[in-house]
Amino acid sequence: MIMRDLAKTSYIILTSLAAVASASQAQQAKRALTFNDFAAVRLVSDPQLSPDGRSVLYALRTTDVEANRRLTYTMLAPVNGAGMARRFPNDTTRATEARWSPDGSRIAYIAGGQLWVSDVRGGNSWRITNLVGGASGIVWAPTGTHLAFVSTVTPECTDDACNRARDKAREESKVKAYTADRLLYRHWTAWDVGTRSHLFVVNVDGTGLRDVTAGARYDVPVPPFGGSEQYAWSPDGREIAYTAKEPTRDEAWNTDVNVYVVPIAGGAPRVITAGNKGADQNPLYPPNGPFIAYVSQERAGFESDRWRLMLQRRNGGETLEAPLSWDRSVDGYFFSASNPWLFVVAQDHGREKLFRFRMDGMGAQKPELLIGEGNNTQFTLARNANTIAWVRDGAHRPHEVFVATVTDRGVTGVRQLTHHNDSLVAQLQLHPLQEMWSRGALGDSVHSFVLRPPQWEAGRKFPVVLLIHGGPQGAWLDTWHSRWNYQMLAAPGYGLVIVNPRGSTGYGQAFLDSVTKNWGDEVYTDLMQALDAALARNAWMDSTRLGATGGSFGGYMTNWIAGHTNRFDALVTHAGVFNLEAMYGATEELWFTEWEFGGPWWDSTAMATQYRRYSPHLFAQNFETPTLVIHGELDYRVPYTEGLSLFTALQRRGVPSRRVVFPDEGHWILKPQNQRLWWSEVQGWFGRYLLGAAIP
Repeated sequence: MIMRDLAKTSYIILTSLAAVASASQAQQAKRALTFNDFAAVRLVSDPQLSPDGRSVLYALRTTDVEANRRLTYTMLAPVNGAGMARRFPNDTTRATEARWSPDGSRIAYIAGGQLWVSDVRGGNSWRITNLVGGASGIVWAPTGTHLAFVSTVTPECTDDACNRARDKAREESKVKAYTADRLLYRHWTAWDVGTRSHLFVVNVDGTGLRDVTAGARYDVPVPPFGGSEQYAWSPDGREIAYTAKEPTRDEAWNTDVNVYVVPIAGGAPRVITAGNKGADQNPLYPPNGPFIAYVSQERAGFESDRWRLMLQRRNGGETLEAPLSWDRSVDGYFFSASNPWLFVVAQDHGREKLFRFRMDGMGAQKPELLIGEGNNTQFTLARNANTIAWVRDGAHRPHEVFVATVTDRGVTGVRQLTHHNDSLVAQLQLHPLQEMWSRGALGDSVHSFVLRPPQWEAGRKFPVVLLIHGGPQGAWLDTWHSRWNYQMLAAPGYGLVIVNPRGSTGYGQAFLDSVTKNWGDEVYTDLMQALDAALARNAWMDSTRLGATGGSFGGYMTNWIAGHTNRFDALVTHAGVFNLEAMYGATEELWFTEWEFGGPWWDSTAMATQYRRYSPHLFAQNFETPTLVIHGELDYRVPYTEGLSLFTALQRRGVPSRRVVFPDEGHWILKPQNQRLWWSEVQGWFGRYLLGAAIP
């Protein structure tokens, strides 16, 4: 018996040692993320639950680097996991924006730029539209009899034949000049050529097509980033509420976006938020409520004011803010169909989370955190069931669809439904983010993330890169970023310090407000103190090999760092503001610069306290740090001439510097082959100065 137990014990020990050795070898076999891996990640998005909660439609995007394109498909999967996901409607059709009818018997989708409807199997398809301006942004009427969508039109035209003629004339004209007699003549990456996005309704059989915003000089939704969340049907299907911004003379320097309602049977649109001069948008009708909900910003001219949830009675027009009892912006929201729950998506401490409030008439109670692990977005709730689906990701895991059950007691049965990236991730050494708090410039607390390099091991030292986000009202989230991907930046062997200084979202409005008219001083201190704290707490970080990088405001702050410290060995600045006065005159959204700097540059107070104090170009005489400057020529938010001016200063100062301009990109570098070059340049620059490697 003793001998038998000893043999058994020896077997267990040997087996355990073998398992440990196997796990260690597997760990060692994992590799750092490469660009090919980065491009191979499949982006999962836009989940849509069937009304009965049994099936989910979602979008799947793949990247073909050599073809320099990305393709998006619609997938259909059973929620119970009993079957395989399949292409919808079939293996040869590239469908997007798929949406279930309210009764779950049909699915509308976009294919070839037009609106189609089919049965739930993808068969018996029929095309609804054939418009020169295409169709997108499908929303079913609750009755199931109509569909709403948007299409590009020339406002002066009254039919599609006119739109086609105007479109053909623009395309064939030998003159490509742009003319303007007011501001906002270009936006994001596009010049204003006179076309607008209008809101249409159509019967599900394709009859009764009508532009419900005919003749309007504004866009629905509001460009450049508005989508179908900006319009909604009333429960009886008789009217639509939508978001738009009038093209007034001061359009470029006001944020007065409004909510309108229009009867689909005919009649003029009516604005219902005229009393507020801040932005009002994203209307939504509760299934059984007597009001219309929308989000609103109170301060006119401030694009980053807190988004409040407003409730307006449909009969009397009484409007009040839902008492949500918190200091967070409402990023998204939806109502339960069968009980008095309001669900709110909000940023909180570096992650998107789902909260729930119990509604009481037009009121609400304190928030209940429902889903907070990881980064959570794009929620969809089944109309006739307690099933919820959403997209979850993290810095160490790409996006996948998750599902769960919602009850009065909370969320149960959370599980990952899709597994499109599991096999790839299993091959990669992807460390999760570690959280850190440090002392801020005003004695407050600043939240950061730290990421170890894939080559990390105890006892080794690694160079460090400080990562600075854009905005300045923005945040680094625990997310798999499709552009500023943390794992890609760390891959050559860098530790990352990822800081959310004052101005960051998700930490309360007062913390966000403190960056306005204060771009250079306390944000800089927050960043430096967070970096110092990270260096002090992580023995593996090499304080003698430091880099810093960021885009937009992050590029501005990188430029500011160049003129205020020589502690860094290399800098990479993307789409960064360099000369505040020049930026004001060339950017398109003047409300941003006028709010942030207190007015235009000819305002003497703004000039003295902002433009001539916080402009990085005024400190060019201090530039010594080797700097890589990157910009897109189609960037109208921070015009690429800002990068040209910076590069000129660096070259004239004799500072080692390199300039990369993408003539076919805007504020963001999006095309696959351009992204490959972007990462090659960034990794090569840091490699030269932090690792002693040659630029590829």
